[in-house]
Amino acid sequence: MHPSYNNTLKPRLLALLRLAAIFLALFLVVELLGYLTFFLSGADSVDFESLSKLTGPERQPEREKAVHQISEWPADRPRNFQEADWWKDRADAADLPPVAERLPENPLVIIPPDQTGPYGGTWTRYGTGPSDVGIISARLAYDGLIRWGPMGREIRPNLASSWEITDEGHTYIFHLRRGVRWSDGHPFTADDLLFWYTDVLQDPDLTPVIPIEFRPGGELMRLEKLDDYTIRFRFAEPYGLFLKLLASNFSYQMVEFPAHYLKQFHRNHVDSDELQRRTREYSKDFWYQLFQHMCEWRNPEIPRLWAWICTEPPPARPAVFCRNPYYWKVDSAGNQLPYIDRITFDIYDIETINLKAINGEIGMQGRHINFPNYPLFMANQEKGGYRVLHWIDGGDGMIAITPNLNHRDPALRRIFQDRRFRIALSHAIDRESINQANFFGVGQPRQIAPPPVSRYYVPEYENAYIEYDTAKANRLLDEMGLDRRDENNVRLRPDGEPLVIHLETSSTQSGTSRLFEMTAAYWTAVGVKTKVKTTARQLYAQRRNARLCDVHVWGGAGEIIPVLDPRWFMPYSTSSFHGLDYALWFRTGGRKGEKPPPPMLRCLEIFAQISRTIDEEEQIRLFKEIIEINRQHLWVIGTVGNIPPIFIVKNSFRNVPEVAVGCWPLRTPGATAPECYAIDQGDS
Repeated sequence: MHPSYNNTLKPRLLALLRLAAIFLALFLVVELLGYLTFFLSGADSVDFESLSKLTGPERQPEREKAVHQISEWPADRPRNFQEADWWKDRADAADLPPVAERLPENPLVIIPPDQTGPYGGTWTRYGTGPSDVGIISARLAYDGLIRWGPMGREIRPNLASSWEITDEGHTYIFHLRRGVRWSDGHPFTADDLLFWYTDVLQDPDLTPVIPIEFRPGGELMRLEKLDDYTIRFRFAEPYGLFLKLLASNFSYQMVEFPAHYLKQFHRNHVDSDELQRRTREYSKDFWYQLFQHMCEWRNPEIPRLWAWICTEPPPARPAVFCRNPYYWKVDSAGNQLPYIDRITFDIYDIETINLKAINGEIGMQGRHINFPNYPLFMANQEKGGYRVLHWIDGGDGMIAITPNLNHRDPALRRIFQDRRFRIALSHAIDRESINQANFFGVGQPRQIAPPPVSRYYVPEYENAYIEYDTAKANRLLDEMGLDRRDENNVRLRPDGEPLVIHLETSSTQSGTSRLFEMTAAYWTAVGVKTKVKTTARQLYAQRRNARLCDVHVWGGAGEIIPVLDPRWFMPYSTSSFHGLDYALWFRTGGRKGEKPPPPMLRCLEIFAQISRTIDEEEQIRLFKEIIEINRQHLWVIGTVGNIPPIFIVKNSFRNVPEVAVGCWPLRTPGATAPECYAIDQGDS
């Protein structure tokens, strides 16, 4: 912890809380209403023709609520491209081909929401550890075949310029951009995707269990090369969710394996003796450990398709990512992207990261920015030279409270599996007090449900069992047979032991620790003695995976598009913490784990229907059936949601949208095209 934290931050926070509470509530209500109106009015359909004509760094205040758009470079337009001075000297010295030769035949055009350029600058970011720096792969280098737009409404071309769906959803054909190159200048073609499919996905040492998302109908999908720039996916049954899954995360993972580089570390392409020598050279025991090591984001030698590539990995402080000379996107004036020269990541604890944000030492960041410090962020904007952006919560900001239905303790397992217990715990929570104490009253008491801006929104589930009613909670607990209490007013389990549970979380959730303490106090007040247990993230994960935790707390999963990650609605994945043995049963086809109870099985059956359905309206209708089953059983308990994700953005930063949707499925801020962010060097 920063040494001045106790002496400066806490007293200032308390004083500002007293002075600013009313202002903050009014401010956020007005802001959120404006953003919601913007979202619902069809922001993605704004006329961006005039934006495409921008050629200079003039600020455009009237477009501050715009988002970037994309287009294709016209085939008949001259290839008069410009590049950053960063590369110009090298290109002139023949170390690099001219920029026109480094770009594909049909570069993707990013139309910035604010201005074109300028080039240059360093984007300063912070992480909590070396592994946290790796989020660049998912969050900032979000470049797959396709990707979501910034509002989560549409799927846009990316490395694939177009695609077709045929055979009623059995077949997907993608057309790759011609002439895209890896960061070392080697062509990116269909062969790279085939290498991933054949040598990574189907190698049991590299992929011990092929995800079920690649096995719809129980059969592995087929990936075929039609020519160097055309690929075809074929499935045993219609696959209605394939495009959404590709846009969210699958396709950027597919294109992280440059075949020309990685073949030298793969047993299918190297003599076994030579591969063993290379494995020993890197102090690895097995070839697949060497292969995985060479694939890591921190390997500065591996070619990438990213806008910035790692040049100084940890333990360097800061870690540095520099612009890719072969990045395959341009702006509307023909300037090769990205605009920003480099991104740096330095490592601090969360409290220090927040202090640095308050001091104006961050370029643009929302990760690890704790909402309880919101008054300080707002009060120090002018002094710190930054602005605070409020994006739309896509579901990530909600805290999911998940009783462990597969607990190793048989008595606790029986208690947790009784729906009356979960509903009682929900009624025992005073959400409005939590809202005031933790979120300055700007949140909304609700369950873990799609937010109002989602097409999957169901108000009946959002508002189910959220009334603060201790009488009802006590009545339900008594009906379960938990009516006996000890001398400390703690209810007794059926085996006569006191009913004591732990609300468990990791240290990364420290920003909402008061929420956990308040929840524990509310449950204790109805006779369920609850203690908060916070451990390091790795230890927490170990306890959770061993089914040792009583009640988990974790963040939402982007419920704005719940079909992409339905972890809280059914035992779908290893992140479905309420039923990890049920999820294991589902993902292994019943070979491992524990068979879920009938209501959960019904959710899984409906989701299988959704996966086979091409019609999006039918997908939504079916998922609302899953939501209704969740309303009846409440496997996961919510508290307060619709908290705007806040981002600290230096005043010098341009093209960061004033409003977008913030959530994991959109790889926030990845869907807002960070490659077009720019830094005006003369601004403070």
